[in-house]
Formats: sequence, structure tokens, C-alpha cells
Amino acid sequence: MEKNNITVSIVIVNYKTPQLLKACVQSIIDTTKQLSYEIIVVDNNSEDESEQLIVEHFPDVIWINSGYNAGFARANNMGIKVAAGTYIFLLNPDALLVDTYLLKMIKHHEELSKTHRVGLVTSRILSSIDQSLLIGTGIHFKGIDNEVGKNPFMLKFHNVFKAKQNKAKYDPYTMHYVNHEVDFVSGACALIKRETLTDFNLFLDEDFFLYWEDVEWSYRIKKNGLKNFFFADTEIYHVNSASTGKSDHKNAQVRISEFLFYNKRYNHLKFHFLGLLMRLNYFLNAFLLKRSKNDKALEELKFDKLLFNQYFYLVNTQYKGKKTKVRPYLKYGEENRK
Repeated sequence: MEKNNITVSIVIVNYKTPQLLKACVQSIIDTTKQLSYEIIVVDNNSEDESEQLIVEHFPDVIWINSGYNAGFARANNMGIKVAAGTYIFLLNPDALLVDTYLLKMIKHHEELSKTHRVGLVTSRILSSIDQSLLIGTGIHFKGIDNEVGKNPFMLKFHNVFKAKQNKAKYDPYTMHYVNHEVDFVSGACALIKRETLTDFNLFLDEDFFLYWEDVEWSYRIKKNGLKNFFFADTEIYHVNSASTGKSDHKNAQVRISEFLFYNKRYNHLKFHFLGLLMRLNYFLNAFLLKRSKNDKALEELKFDKLLFNQYFYLVNTQYKGKKTKVRPYLKYGEENRK
């Protein structure tokens, strides 16, 4: 197929999920017969049968070896930079498309573009294990106001005076069945026009190893005057965390990436103010948990404080200023490395 005739480039980052990746690629082929497309797989040094399996069964797939575990952002950028489609669609390797998913997504993007400057469009994500709703999209970027709200005295104030009672809460279990504008989208399935990425230089931030890069990406897209949207008329099925698992190690990496997002969002003064708020909340909550003898919650708080002490200000030191070269990742429990 001619490169200039491709409607959508589907970029998949793979890490040690060969069978899931194979099923994912097959689901794209089965459900995307109405569009011209290309599939680009960027492999993060899986060192397994992934490449052989995909190349053997799907010779048209563009396979890129990153050469090391490049994480989510850098690997996706590798795929995006060789993509030729009018649209770029990021998809996790443990996801499955259904019906005419991409055709519906692109048509919805086209409709939105008639009245809006569109950034990212995402959809509902269901667990392929139990069909439960997986939440990765929503409104409101976390930051200083969240930390103020977590203060025990503020929580008490809200309970007594019913503060913010009239402020509507975002309920994903309702809103994920309604088309609407959102602040941030899940990187597990995200559609964007390629010219939007290139014209605004909106590639993913390569300081992020795993987690929160999609939130930061969404934040930066909105800062450039674009809008992100949730499309409720279709869905994907997803094996959540297939390549990362669920563990304290994962939770720690999520928290480190959250600190990095705050560093990207706030200037030096606000970032350090947030750090002071967090320190105060650790102290107050530890005091209350000791009084109530809630040992489990206290241990969780101690672990979170340990992460804060080790990484919060390190993030600010390591990633301040403009990038002049590829910077090493902060990986939980490892030496910094590319």
C-alpha cells in the first residue's frame, strides 16, 4: 500500500506479551477492513518469541526493535515518527478491537473536528477477563488542590459543613457511556491526527518510563488549546497490566511518575509548596492512624512517605530545565539508566 494512502497508523509497544500481541494484531485485521492502515510494533527488548511470532503470521507488520526497554513514551514516539497515516492510534498489546472500532473512532473524530480543535479521542475500556469497566480517562488533573483536600482538618471541615456539596462529581460508571469532553485519556487506546502531533510538537514526554505519561500528554495537549474527548459508542477489551503485573513495585513506579507529572505541571515555587503540603499530611495522618491503631493503613502511609522522601525532590533535580539530550529514567529500585 502507498504510504500516502494510509488512513491510520496503529502503534503498539510490546514487552514480553507475544500471544496477547498476536491476538491484538489479529483483532485489528478482523475489524478494520473498511480502512487503509498500517500496524507498527515497537518491541522493548522482549528477548522472547514475540518478533518471530508476529513476523511469521503477519509479514506486513512493521517491526521496530528499540534495543532496550525504552518504556512507553519513547517506544511510542519511535513508532509515531515512522508512521505515515493521517491518524495515529496508540494501542496496548493486550487489547482487542471489536466490530468496526477504528472506523467509528475516526468518523467521530471527523465530526468533532467540524466544531472543535480536537486533540485526543479515546473510548470505553472493558476487562477481557470479567468485562468490568477499566478507568483510565476522566476530568481534573491531580495536584495542589487534591493535597489540600486530603488534609485531615479539611476532610473534617467538609464533613461538618458539607463543603463543595453542590459541586458535581464525575462518575465514570455513568459518564463512560456518554460522549463528552474529558481532561485526560488512557494511553491504552488513544487516537490523534498525525499533523496535530507534528504541528504542535506534541510527542509523548520521554522523561516518563511507565505510567502518567498519558496524563501529562493530555495536559500538554490541552495547554496548546486543543480538547480531548471520550467516545462512548464503542469499546476495546483489555487485559489490564499484562506486561507489568500488579505489585508494590508497580505501585511505587506509578507514584514516582505521579511526582514527575507534578514537576512538569508546576513551576519551582508551586512544586515545593506541594511538597510542604504532602509533608504536613504525612505527619497529621500518621498521628491519627497511630491513635486509631490502624496498623495496615499506617504501613501503607510509611511506604508512601518513603517514596516521597526518596524521589519527590530527586524528580525536581533530575528533570528541571529544558532537555538537551535523552535523560535517564527514574526506575523504582534500580540505578538510573536509559
